[in-house]
Amino acid sequence: MSLLDNIVKDYGKLVSAICYRMIQNEEHAKDATQEVWLEIVKSLPSFEGKSKLSTWIYTIASRVVANYAKNEKIYNVRYLQKYFHGQELEAPILEDYDKRLWIKEMCDKCLTGVLHCLDNDTRLVYIFRDVVQLSYEDIAHILDKDHVSVRKTVSRCRRKLRNFLTDECSLYNSAGKCKCRMNKLVTEVDLPKEYQRLGKLVSVVNVCLGSEKVLPRKNYWLNLT
Repeated sequence: MSLLDNIVKDYGKLVSAICYRMIQNEEHAKDATQEVWLEIVKSLPSFEGKSKLSTWIYTIASRVVANYAKNEKIYNVRYLQKYFHGQELEAPILEDYDKRLWIKEMCDKCLTGVLHCLDNDTRLVYIFRDVVQLSYEDIAHILDKDHVSVRKTVSRCRRKLRNFLTDECSLYNSAGKCKCRMNKLVTEVDLPKEYQRLGKLVSVVNVCLGSEKVLPRKNYWLNLT
């Protein structure tokens, strides 16, 4: 197995997760992921090993995704409340689809929407820490920031997300105010207990990581050969 094959195997889904969490439009996220891999393929022959391979890969990913995320809308809490309290969604009528998986994916989109309450730079810091699980020092190196400021940024993100989910999301907190567009569908397939277990299994600070483990994240690797 070549070095590139190993890189794709080890980092493919994580690169996809970064792009997916940073960019709401799935096609744009796919384009961003493919561009990351194009940059990796182009630059790999010149990689000298002066930094860790993971740091080098995520530096490329951060540069590409930041460019794609320039036009991403930053939401405020009031906007999200209106969105989540909107007209109930109807499950697609298809012969061959997994309704439970579709509902999980839609709830996961809500999590991505919540992350868009954070500005792009802050959201990327949070994703690197609580989804990719990089150290504060590695994040600081990748984004050219002070590791103390990175730590403070992550702490603020966790607090903001915790407050929103606790106050609003009835799947995360049974006392939450939100009776969102997915509430009826979730109840129909008896998922509340599953999401309550998810809430207990993962701490508030890494609910997104928990969702990454529940859902099979796609590896948007563009086959160039």
